[in-house]
Amino acid sequence: MGPSVVDSVPACYTIHMEKKNYRRADAKRLTELASLSLQKVGVSRDDADLTAAILVDADLRGIKTHGVMNLYSYYVKKVQDGIINGKPELTVERCTPTTALLDADNGLGFIASHRAMELAMEMAEEYGMGWVNVFNSNHNGAGSYYVNMAAEAGMLGMQFSTGGNSVAAPGGKGKLVGNNVLAFAAPAGKNPPFIFDMAPTMSIANKAHLMSWDGETMPEGYVIDGKGNPVTDPEGYFGPDSAVLPLGSSLSHGVHKGFGLLLMVDILAGMLSGDGGSMLRKKGVDTHSFFAMKIGCLEGGQFTTLMDEMIEKLHRSPVQDGIPSVRYPGERAAQSVEERHKTGIPLHENIAKELEAMGESLGIPCDIWLD
Repeated sequence: MGPSVVDSVPACYTIHMEKKNYRRADAKRLTELASLSLQKVGVSRDDADLTAAILVDADLRGIKTHGVMNLYSYYVKKVQDGIINGKPELTVERCTPTTALLDADNGLGFIASHRAMELAMEMAEEYGMGWVNVFNSNHNGAGSYYVNMAAEAGMLGMQFSTGGNSVAAPGGKGKLVGNNVLAFAAPAGKNPPFIFDMAPTMSIANKAHLMSWDGETMPEGYVIDGKGNPVTDPEGYFGPDSAVLPLGSSLSHGVHKGFGLLLMVDILAGMLSGDGGSMLRKKGVDTHSFFAMKIGCLEGGQFTTLMDEMIEKLHRSPVQDGIPSVRYPGERAAQSVEERHKTGIPLHENIAKELEAMGESLGIPCDIWLD
């Protein structure tokens, strides 16, 4: 017997299915756990609540690599160990009426990023657009949250972030540039907003962790070792001489495009802040930039109508066998948010164990499970 229709549908159309080694957590209780854990190590309640909301939002959207998977090891422990400043004092320098620099004081990237997008939106409301660069920051989770802030306000939003240096250059060997990310959002009318959030590389660390936990093999073209040979063991991703490949993977598949996007982000987030980006790093670990634009300052009030018309045309377009319809970036995530608020957030058993260990070490009950 051949594969069923469900078996033949790509993963992006099958958010209902999860593997057996997952448990489901209640979104509200998970958010409370995340906030309490951060408060326990010295983060203020407001900052902890905001960080928790952004992390759980990623899990609700199906961006499991940027959700509570990172809560304990990356955020809570780093604040606890003094690597991340749990009580930062943000400072803002207005450069022009539409541009600003924000010093994150080595705090949680979520707090500085949220304030930066708020500031960009305030500028956009008054002057039509706003741009804010953040330096001396840390990882800020999924960019979708920040650009969606603009979309919900009826604006265009963009975000760029750079940090680390895990990616090889086309034809190169070894780590050179950061696994830099970019995100863009635009509001629609009767449809969910267009939200595009990506790293222009073949993989990221947390995807490798998940593949390793599930006993999967990494496809060739994702990662190379120190000699330029392909790495297929997900644990090989973390080898000292291993490096991720830019999106496209090879010259014949347009790797130069992915590499160009990585450098573009370094320029927009790193160079413009005076930091230098992932290859030069002069002002801290991570840098970000945020842009908001008031749509009405250009078009005559037809933007969201045109967005809906575009989306409807996508939905009506011909599809291959087994594909229900063409989707646009942000559509699947909106469906996932609605569904997971009702049925819970699926978390890998290894993440579940780490959350329970965190709760035990901090003296917080981990009463979040629905199964």
